[in-house]
Amino acid sequence: MKNAEYTFGTSSAAAARLEEIAEYFNPLAAALIRRFVSKGCGAAVDLGCGPGFTTNMLAEAASCRKTYGLDNSREFLEMATRRFAHCTFLEHDVTKVPFPVTADVMYARFLLCHLTTPLELVAAWMTQLNSEGLLFVDEMDAINTDLEVFKTYIAMAEGIIAAQGGSLYIGKVSAAAAHEADVLMNESAVLPVTNHQAASWFFPNTQTIWKENQYVLEHLGAKERDAVSRELERLKAERDSRSDITWRLRRLVLRKQAD
Repeated sequence: MKNAEYTFGTSSAAAARLEEIAEYFNPLAAALIRRFVSKGCGAAVDLGCGPGFTTNMLAEAASCRKTYGLDNSREFLEMATRRFAHCTFLEHDVTKVPFPVTADVMYARFLLCHLTTPLELVAAWMTQLNSEGLLFVDEMDAINTDLEVFKTYIAMAEGIIAAQGGSLYIGKVSAAAAHEADVLMNESAVLPVTNHQAASWFFPNTQTIWKENQYVLEHLGAKERDAVSRELERLKAERDSRSDITWRLRRLVLRKQAD
């Protein structure tokens, strides 16, 4: 099984992009976690924690005695440790079990889409939970739009992820799978994402990984890449509520069956 790698980089620019994404998605995740974790717990684990924004959210939402972030990027772990000292960050590839800690609660966002054997990994992750522990997974079902600049960007994102063995819309696959667990929630949520929000998440990658990613270089010429980047930057600067894009987020909550 190939080690988990960051499709969109581990630079400070990548971390800033993840922080912006977290500002939107963290409140949604925290509300969901609080629905199912009401009494606190012993330990919570953030899978693929990156620079720690999801780990901090998990610590606040689950109110566990200890919260850990697992990742194999030393750059991100160093950033996370400096910023979120109340959490413990451990270098570990989340495609490998056993984990250095077991947990009562685990959370993963936009992680399965980058991995080559996602359903096998969900089953493996469940073994790292304590009895009746909970796994929360947020992944995309679909991103639909008629706006050409968004369609082009999303096509590139799909291609980049597929070239590494993943699937952007793994949410639909995980939704239909037969998990060896109690399925407490399996729902698709429509998210109110505005054009400027989407553009702010998309634009940074056109300035970084697009300049060297082989899939992008093979499918878009320099003029096309520049045109997409400029249009995303323009949309990013518009602060109105217009939306020409629909996001569907798969929300999966699994409980390990009692020993």
